[in-house]
Amino acid sequence: MLSILTVIHITSGAIGLLTGFLAILLRKGDQQHRRVGNIYICAMLTLGVTGAVVALVRDIPLSMMNALVICYFVLSSLSTIRNPIHGTNAFDKLLMVSAWLITAGFLYFIVQVTRSATGQLGGFGPGAYIAFGSVMLCAAIADVRYLLKSGLSRKQRLVRHLWRMLFPLFMASAAFFLGQASFFPQSIRAIEILIIPVAFVILSLLYWTAKVSFNKDLTARI
Repeated sequence: MLSILTVIHITSGAIGLLTGFLAILLRKGDQQHRRVGNIYICAMLTLGVTGAVVALVRDIPLSMMNALVICYFVLSSLSTIRNPIHGTNAFDKLLMVSAWLITAGFLYFIVQVTRSATGQLGGFGPGAYIAFGSVMLCAAIADVRYLLKSGLSRKQRLVRHLWRMLFPLFMASAAFFLGQASFFPQSIRAIEILIIPVAFVILSLLYWTAKVSFNKDLTARI
């Protein structure tokens, strides 16, 4: 069973990466972009669920928590873009609770890793848990603000959708291109080459966030 889940995990990750990069390049708001985006969402949710189970069985807490992070970000991004302007729903409240629970989970493992004799937990030191836990804390606080304001303007909604959809792609691309560097041919194993797709995701996030913020025509179309 674990081997089957691993195959599904790897396959969904590959599909998620391909569709994620393609969605960045496609014209935003058109039918093709949405179709590819839907495939990306399904692939990333499958990646997250299978990754959480595999990591739990193999006792890798950080991978398990990050798999939950991916699911949370994809679902919250999807809910955001489907909500009406200045509108929220009951699912957003459930996602906010999930965000705080995941944040609490990171805090628990941070405490555990500091108590570890080796200074590591599941092969990772406290820095990794703190980094992703901090991101989740920011997301949880943003969820509270989102609900208190009863939603966001069109522009704010798109920005929230963008970074919450692209952050899981950043996580997946970093895990694949940098975390699995030893599986690449020696000729392209240099960090200067493997970091290119990861940097592309980060730069795309910055670019599209800026474009949405200052382009009224794009904001109205999406």
